[in-house]
Amino acid sequence: MAKRQFIDVEFDFSIWGINSSVEDYRLCLYLNQSLKWNLKRVHDVEFYSSQIKGFKHFNAYMYKNDADFYTLELIQNKNSGNILIPELKNFDFLFLLHGEDEYFEKEAFSNLLTKIPGVQSAIQLNIESLKSKHNLLIRHFNEHNKKKN
Repeated sequence: MAKRQFIDVEFDFSIWGINSSVEDYRLCLYLNQSLKWNLKRVHDVEFYSSQIKGFKHFNAYMYKNDADFYTLELIQNKNSGNILIPELKNFDFLFLLHGEDEYFEKEAFSNLLTKIPGVQSAIQLNIESLKSKHNLLIRHFNEHNKKKN
């Protein structure tokens, strides 16, 4: 009998869905300019899909603020007809906030995001209500395995 190993995962981040008609790199530029961040491209979120018999890739950007102990991620939710979180198919991007979130008044932050050029709407979401939330962790597991090899 095969042994199964279960991994208990805690989703300790806040998430926003963003609608935008601009490309991911342009949205990052606008966020960096408007909010004085330094979002940079990191490894894509990628995973094998048996439906398409290939890998799905989604661009990702990250900014780590060591002074205030938080990390921001911007991830494509749609790329080449594929959707990272299917139940959020109406959103173009996902914005994740990891770490100390006491610096962010979340409702005010949603309003601030909508004032960024190219952003039509930004809505805070409940991560626990998402069925496909594990797709957001794929990149972190892939990066860990790449460092080992």
